[in-house]
Amino acid sequence: MPPDIPLNPVQAPTVSALESGAATGEPGPLKRIDTHMSHLFLGRDHAYKLKRALRHPFADLSTLEARRRLCEAELEVNRPLAPGLYEAVFPVVGMADGSIRVGGSGPPLDYVVRMKRFEDRALLSELADDGRLDAGQVERTAQRVAAFHRTLPPHPETGRPPDYHRIIEGLGQTEAEAAQAMGLESASEPLLSRLEQELARRGPLIEARRKAGKVVRGHGDLHLRNICLYRGEPTPFDALEFDPALATGDLLYDVAFLFMDLRARGLDALANRAMNAYWDAAGEGEDALALLPLFTAMRAAIRMAVSVEARDLAQAARYRALAHALLQPSEPLLMAVGGLSGTGKTTLARAVAPGLGGPCGARILRTDVIRKHGPSQADPYAPQARTDVYARMAEHARAALDADAAVIADATFQDEAQRDAIEQVAEGARFVGVWLKGSMEVRLSRVAGRHGDASDAGPAVAASQTEPTDLGPAWRVFDADQPTEALAEAVLAVVE
Repeated sequence: MPPDIPLNPVQAPTVSALESGAATGEPGPLKRIDTHMSHLFLGRDHAYKLKRALRHPFADLSTLEARRRLCEAELEVNRPLAPGLYEAVFPVVGMADGSIRVGGSGPPLDYVVRMKRFEDRALLSELADDGRLDAGQVERTAQRVAAFHRTLPPHPETGRPPDYHRIIEGLGQTEAEAAQAMGLESASEPLLSRLEQELARRGPLIEARRKAGKVVRGHGDLHLRNICLYRGEPTPFDALEFDPALATGDLLYDVAFLFMDLRARGLDALANRAMNAYWDAAGEGEDALALLPLFTAMRAAIRMAVSVEARDLAQAARYRALAHALLQPSEPLLMAVGGLSGTGKTTLARAVAPGLGGPCGARILRTDVIRKHGPSQADPYAPQARTDVYARMAEHARAALDADAAVIADATFQDEAQRDAIEQVAEGARFVGVWLKGSMEVRLSRVAGRHGDASDAGPAVAASQTEPTDLGPAWRVFDADQPTEALAEAVLAVVE
């Protein structure tokens, strides 16, 4: 258990009964994990969470009634995201023979949340540590969070710029008090000042989103240690239940914890995949990209303050440095990646996007995705339908650039008018045109091997396409048949 938090004597008999397996009917002892808030007992098929009878600055759990309420709150806030994982709240009962059992009709000694047990090493943080976390898992996590966010009612009574100011102010106070207790001075004044400046700059957008219903009671603690693989699917759990106010904010402030945690682990490519998957699934406006530096940096600052409080100054320094990096201004840049079907445009876009600046890398806009999110068409590849899709891509790209973001436009760009139009979108920002040219054999092989991709272009469409004769001076031609790593290196060299 945490060394500075002794076991409450009142709960000692209950803890002993749960740990031995006697309270749950398990044939042997349960594995016990202690945190600052709870005791967790892992059985063969189930896990039991017992709230610790303590009074915290942020939550008083010293009474039986308070622990019951918090158990029920945990069940309520977690079931929408993890309905198969969270089962029920049970009383821990003192039986007439002096034994202690989970469930029953005797007087309650305490309460537990019963959950299904997921496999060992199934936390996304553990998968990341083991090198097993992949893009598909991260994208499905982001999509699940977006689907969850769509179900939440707005809370326009909060989420104003002053509310975020109070969070920053509280972080400064927490860090300063913890540093003073160690005889040190606060090291975070420059970071807190930068956060305040960014908050002031983005205040109008934050307020506009609040009025548009973008403030919700979300998960509140959405980092990789609170997401597991359950029955093969990423499942967020352990949402913040003890203070609804701390879990209420902009949708992007909620999911920014996921993006930040991936960046903190050096998984920049996965952070980019998570961000793009969330944006596509949630239908977020590209203007909201402007809030990512502030919200991801605030999440890093929270980790920084908690690390100082835990006297882990090395980790605090890492989070402080990350927060500064997340706030670093980046050059608005538009990269257009064109080429016939099967040249690997999307693969290249995903390979170079993390290196184009911003807290999560570049926003990737694909005509294949935009087409599916627009009005249905009898023939989505008819000339007018294609024109409409490219026009919507241009609108998205301009909004992303106006948000000071890097953006990649991924499309065939076969027609000169389409190439001219995307170049004009970049007016006032840097433009890089990339044309991928590959052999027919390789293109057809790639198209035939697609599974679950947004593109509907099959081998027949790919075989019918022809290379443009004049690309224009803004476009550079690259060999699409070479390995992705070498191709991405060559393209990034041009950017740099």
